[in-house]
Amino acid sequence: MKKKIKVHLWTLPRWFALPLFAAPAVLGGLLAGGMTLNSWLGVIGTVLIMAGGHSFNSFLDYAWTGLDKGSPEERSAEKDYAGGQSVIAAGTVGVKEVAFNAIAWYVLALIPLIYLAINVGWQIIIIGVLGMLATFAYAKAKFNWLHEIALGTASGPLAVLGGMFATTSAPPWVTGLVVSVPSFILISFIGLAIDEWPDAEANLKKGVKSISYKVWEYGISLEWYVSVWLLFMYVYQVFLISSGILVPLSALSFIVWPFLISFLVLLKQDFRKWAGIVVFSGVAYPVLLVLGQWLGSLL
Repeated sequence: MKKKIKVHLWTLPRWFALPLFAAPAVLGGLLAGGMTLNSWLGVIGTVLIMAGGHSFNSFLDYAWTGLDKGSPEERSAEKDYAGGQSVIAAGTVGVKEVAFNAIAWYVLALIPLIYLAINVGWQIIIIGVLGMLATFAYAKAKFNWLHEIALGTASGPLAVLGGMFATTSAPPWVTGLVVSVPSFILISFIGLAIDEWPDAEANLKKGVKSISYKVWEYGISLEWYVSVWLLFMYVYQVFLISSGILVPLSALSFIVWPFLISFLVLLKQDFRKWAGIVVFSGVAYPVLLVLGQWLGSLL
């Protein structure tokens, strides 16, 4: 029973990713005029949608795409930072239990979203529903070229706009889209390539086609691929700072860069161990960026 409770409350929602969705939502609130109580309700709604989306991903990859079905060698690999891939196949929880878990998180997310729709603006409902649907697009996109786009849209533009439209009904949404690019890149082109690397051999046999899998299939250096995207992400942040969209202090996020590069080198030593460390180091990027933006706005 204790194991099931842990799966429902921790493993399926994948709370390790909370900063990757919460930080962009906070950034949206800051750029829309500053964080208010309504802004924080938007962040809570974003995080609950993330939890439901992650849970639905476990359900869909077993019941719909079949990527998590079969023996351990035939399904997606379990990671140290995320074990939701194997909970159904291992018999820890049933398919219906996981579906109920996912729906429950979405229902909880509707509470702050409906409140915000009544008190701030109806647009937040559209953002929220798109966020809920993103997990279904993500599951199917693994079999075409939209895998990274589906995930990046949820963690980037939708998260930032969620924070913006929770703060005001008329935010600078174009600025929100522009500033969401680093979050988009971090979790999609960078994060997915690392996350899917141990899954690639098994999942390619089931027909996946996205770029993340092709990096493995074509023998591209994972370290090189991720480093190139890291460089682009940081260069783009410099553009955001120089254009005045972000404050200079948001460059606190640059602290993470040398650590990420160092940990990427160590992937060759022990992939599972250092991949987890890379992931948690990457999580620090949006947190430090938003912290710098907040501190800079106070000066």
